[in-house]
Amino acid sequence: MKEAEIINLTPLMKQYQQIKQQYKDCILMFRLGDFYEMFGEDAIKSSPVLGVVLTKRQNVPMCGVPFHSVNNYIAKLLNNGFKVAICEQVEDPKLAKGVVKREVVRVITPGTIVEENLLDAKKNNFLSSISFVSVKDRFCIGLANVDISTGDFLVTQFEDKNFSKLVDEMVRISPSEIVAKESQKDEIVKIVKQYKDVHIEFIEDWYFDVLTAEEKIKQYYKIYSVETFGLIVPQHSVLLSSIGGLLEYINRTQKKLIPKLKSIKFYNLDDYMFMDSSCIRNLELIENLYDRTQKNTLFDVIDKTQTPQGARLLRNWLLKPLKDVKEINNRLLTVELFFNDDGQRQKIREKLRNISDIERITNRITSKNVTPKDLIALKESLGLIPEIKLLLKQTIETQFVIKPEEIFKITNLPDLQEVVKLIEDSIEPEAPTDIKKGEVIKKGFSKELDELRNFYSSSKEWLLNYQEEQRQKTKISSLKVGYTSVFGYYIEVTKANLQLVPKEYIRKQTLKNAERFTTAELQEFENKILSAEEKILQLEEYIFNSVVEQVAQYAEQLYEVSYKIALIDVFSNLAEVAKRNNYTKPVVDDSYVIELKSCRHPVVEQILPYGKFIPNDIYLDGDEIKLIILTGPNMAGKSTYIRQIALCTVLAQMGSFVPAEYAQIGVVDKIFARIGAADYLAKGLSTFMVEMQETANILHNATDRSLIILDEI
Repeated sequence: MKEAEIINLTPLMKQYQQIKQQYKDCILMFRLGDFYEMFGEDAIKSSPVLGVVLTKRQNVPMCGVPFHSVNNYIAKLLNNGFKVAICEQVEDPKLAKGVVKREVVRVITPGTIVEENLLDAKKNNFLSSISFVSVKDRFCIGLANVDISTGDFLVTQFEDKNFSKLVDEMVRISPSEIVAKESQKDEIVKIVKQYKDVHIEFIEDWYFDVLTAEEKIKQYYKIYSVETFGLIVPQHSVLLSSIGGLLEYINRTQKKLIPKLKSIKFYNLDDYMFMDSSCIRNLELIENLYDRTQKNTLFDVIDKTQTPQGARLLRNWLLKPLKDVKEINNRLLTVELFFNDDGQRQKIREKLRNISDIERITNRITSKNVTPKDLIALKESLGLIPEIKLLLKQTIETQFVIKPEEIFKITNLPDLQEVVKLIEDSIEPEAPTDIKKGEVIKKGFSKELDELRNFYSSSKEWLLNYQEEQRQKTKISSLKVGYTSVFGYYIEVTKANLQLVPKEYIRKQTLKNAERFTTAELQEFENKILSAEEKILQLEEYIFNSVVEQVAQYAEQLYEVSYKIALIDVFSNLAEVAKRNNYTKPVVDDSYVIELKSCRHPVVEQILPYGKFIPNDIYLDGDEIKLIILTGPNMAGKSTYIRQIALCTVLAQMGSFVPAEYAQIGVVDKIFARIGAADYLAKGLSTFMVEMQETANILHNATDRSLIILDEI
């Protein structure tokens, strides 16, 4: 809208246009009372997406949604590729001189969602930042990933000849949104297209400046040097650049609701088994090839976790199998601990079922975006910790399968019963989701609040007494005292009794068959009661925020509890899956042997009727038997056979039992899976060209510890 047009608008619409000018790339949700309104082009774009009626205000198109159900509408806008700016009233309307002051408190994008009902509980919601520089014949790439909903901050830096490693890592991380430099727009768009259609936000280059980034990190984490996180200048300059851009974008979108992020964790791509994007897709680890959903994938089969944080950890383990033999065997021993005791495992899993998403609740606490329901869920979850610890202790005492120091990692759970007591003492168990509705703080927690509530609750008794007093005084038996939100408290007298009304009564409203009055005494009472109601709500909000601040002091311990609960969940889950599906504990060592006896495909056997899958053996030793050429008629199970070998290897190295009677896995550093070319045919590449390119990639990157499966080359 032009400046001349804005001049003719009402003060409210002027305010809207001034704010909208700052957020042209967003749908601006403008708070008006109990609704969020959208105007102009925003309303025209949003109305069909949200399924709400398009109307007009001052000849400007508008539509609105109720504030109490706004999250559902935000989800629809995000799913349709829009960013959403939330504009709130930031002063009390009663104290406002003119138009109530409003400002954007947060910008919601696909990578900055924290609302529980908008997130996939079983998957991290990463926001990634990419930066790169050209070094001779290759690129040095910095990749920083933040999940604002959990606080996870994972970063890495690596060299890449043609950005293929970057694409592979994005498939593994699966970011919902990407931040990059404006100057690298063309290259980033090409790279991300190979991954999937995801929102990319390009921001000014200077936010990626290394020195600026270094200062931002030190300021945010209140540290003296970035070396605290193992980051060294100039060795990690490209990575620091990515982190700087990421923190700037978080500041821009989260405004005053910036969450407390966990410590920056550097990871090395070489610490995990390498699986490129083609391998992850073809083995159907997390998405099937048919409709790209989770159904009939390996994750679908092995995920019987009881908690959201457990499911996310399991997914991460599946996509990042280990290469360290000692670490793998420690995981296997812990799974065995739970596998050996069915009774205790079931009891532990029963307790875990009632654990909420402590990780994401903690993050909402630190960003002051938490509800009373969240605190109750946290209290109930923490209340189960002593019982879980006791069950773990009993399980360990009956077995000797793992060293005490290894099991200590999951059994040493902080109780945090002081947090339980604080929430128990302060928050009503049936408190509403919205703090502004009141009835959140428990009776007995605040003396001042109790006094205000007592006065407020005694008002009904006062009104009944006052009504009786006025009836006696006026001799009008039908006189009644009432209240409306528009006119306040009143004394109603029927027209037949108007001659009996005392002179001190002040006329307030005329009805068809009655007149309504007030008195100085009733007005004084009204002022007191309305003031008390307002004070109660203000005091409740203040006390609630104070409780949240106190709980936030335990953020580090809460994150620790959440991680250890996730570990317990994943280990007991893998044991449960192994028991249900008749898996066996594999021998994992540094040899070159892959030996599987009566091996089965973990997904296909679940689809077929019980006992119908025909198991097979496999033996490779890296010396005399390095290669198997498998032939046979169509539909004989060749593709299933080669895939199950790779899947058993992935399961073993993530720390799971495998579907076989016996399994020995010499650690594999990389898995390559060349199966089909349908995706590439759609891009206009010939089958022959795709096969040659992928085979060349395998020959250039495979080592003597790599497992390669080729289907119909």
